[in-house]
Amino acid sequence: MTLVLGPALGQPEAKMSFQQAGSSMMPFNVNQPVVYSIHLTNPMPSFMRYHVVLEVGPDYNNYSISKRHSRYVDLDSGATQEIQFEVNYRSPELSRSDFGRWAQDDNDTSIWERSWYRATFTPKVGNPLRSLEGYDGQPSLIKMITLYRNADVSPKMGTDQTLYSYRVDLFSSAEDAVTLQVAPEAIGPWKDCGTYNYTNIGAWQTFRWDNITLDFDFIAAHYRFVGRKQTQVFEGPFWPIDYEYANESVHPPEGFSGTPFTYTLDFNGSKSLDVGLHVWDVDQNLFRLIERKKYTDANRWQKIVWTGVTPSERIGSEGTSSYYFSFYYPGSENPLGTSREDEGKVYLGPDIVLIRYENPTVSPEKGSTVSLYTYSVEVETALPVCDIELQTSEPGSSIWRSQGIATYSGEPEISWKDVSFDGDVSGNVSFRFIRVASPPSIFQGPHLFRESIRGIVSPQNGSLGSWDSDFHPPGERLARTPFVFTMEMDSPERTQPLVVKLEVYDPVRKTWIEAGRPQSLNVTERSANFTIDQMPFAEPFLGESRFRFVSGNRFLDGEDGYPGPNIVANFRNKTWNVTYDSRRGEYIYTYGVEVRSSLESLSVDLVTTMDRTVWTLSNDPQIYASDAAEWKRLEWQGYPYHLEVDFAAVGG
Repeated sequence: MTLVLGPALGQPEAKMSFQQAGSSMMPFNVNQPVVYSIHLTNPMPSFMRYHVVLEVGPDYNNYSISKRHSRYVDLDSGATQEIQFEVNYRSPELSRSDFGRWAQDDNDTSIWERSWYRATFTPKVGNPLRSLEGYDGQPSLIKMITLYRNADVSPKMGTDQTLYSYRVDLFSSAEDAVTLQVAPEAIGPWKDCGTYNYTNIGAWQTFRWDNITLDFDFIAAHYRFVGRKQTQVFEGPFWPIDYEYANESVHPPEGFSGTPFTYTLDFNGSKSLDVGLHVWDVDQNLFRLIERKKYTDANRWQKIVWTGVTPSERIGSEGTSSYYFSFYYPGSENPLGTSREDEGKVYLGPDIVLIRYENPTVSPEKGSTVSLYTYSVEVETALPVCDIELQTSEPGSSIWRSQGIATYSGEPEISWKDVSFDGDVSGNVSFRFIRVASPPSIFQGPHLFRESIRGIVSPQNGSLGSWDSDFHPPGERLARTPFVFTMEMDSPERTQPLVVKLEVYDPVRKTWIEAGRPQSLNVTERSANFTIDQMPFAEPFLGESRFRFVSGNRFLDGEDGYPGPNIVANFRNKTWNVTYDSRRGEYIYTYGVEVRSSLESLSVDLVTTMDRTVWTLSNDPQIYASDAAEWKRLEWQGYPYHLEVDFAAVGG
């Protein structure tokens, strides 16, 4: 843009224009200096010296924000000089107030059109001359963003008779005009092949130039795109060359981060070429050019090898890598073709694994849910320490259950002990090892078979709160009859002892209570007996209880257990009273107890002892009778002193 100050008598002729490197039009990029260029002519018949002062500001609504530039200029009569001042709108003096806020707001993509300037010309002799001013918002400014991507030419190989297509994507914060230029070499000469206007401000826009011919000789032609910003120089197309390749490979097929791999390719070309290997970097998620190898044996097959390649170097990485090959004229930066473009795919491999599991085992290899199992596996990993979880899925189930975490810290093998399974199942158990997101391999074992477990309680009927005689017939001597709980199993398949606990169900508190001491069965034992003299119930009750056998956290043959014993009688509030019988001349005792029963009629006898070892029935049964299971008191009168007494149900 040019502004002209016309000459008057004794006045110089001045013209103002604006330029910015890399931009052919306004608005200019606020992040780059703007050149104010004053074209000054001396019309006087004699030499003149002028003091030129340029004052600029970003906002004609706020003249307090400005910056001055000055220079002395010597002009002969009729001479002309270009006076340039470089103005940086990002300077602290200018980047303030509204303009400063606009310049710093990345979300505001509007054009700034409030700039102003004032240029004065003061001669060394004489009065100051008329100023050159502009208050129309020029030069307009913008926060310039210009991005190119996806520059391409197709086909990659051809002659000067081939029709080519070029494309590029442009993103800009201002209108632009993009020109395709082609040349036989990187230094030119450049030929324009058409211009397109960029109008989709603030969005990507694709430009295509089709049916372009190259009217010059070349081995590797070059192209670029020129707008407000010029792209780099790209290579292509290339003069045709024949080549073929086969037998691509990578070895080993898997490894850890940091593992070196070897890649190979058999290649045959009509000329000497460079062959590049591109490998997917698992850490950075991009293809990386590893190295360009020389193919020199023209028209002969040559095996090209890349060694020591690491698709991952960061400990803890895992995933599947891939690779492809590119082909270059020697010294060329851009490939004349790639295997990825030729075949429309990349080659898969190697797999970068975090952990490798070898020789997984389970012991014993078969058994029932009663048994405990030990799992082991050999671990290879680049990690110094890691936690590995064992998960199992029982036959017929799709649910994976955690069996605990083992920590690997360099030892060759880790194991999980005392692994158990629930339920009445048979078949093969599936198991796997889990470490974060590592894809697991699934293994089998053990083979489970159904174990027949039986629970028996004797006696089936009994009482609470007093002596339980199992309804023995009257006799002189009496042995206390405890409850005996028996667990029997068919065929133990165990490699270590089995610890079993007895639990009985309290229907009053609705909870399971451990009774007696745990029993340890060796690997050949098939049964266990629990003898309970006194049941652990907090309150007496009538009716059926239940019992079950537990090993660790496992319920052997079911959580609900087995029925029994059936409690048919309760005793409470035992009493004794003593009186003196003057007729007999001795003290006599009355013994009593409260009784209730689920039976309509029950015989209860007094049991006595003088040493707490030998107990004797009194053979004096009292009859409890009720059809409502209510509490009733029974008494035995006129008895001599006994060290201790109790009461026993002796018949229905």
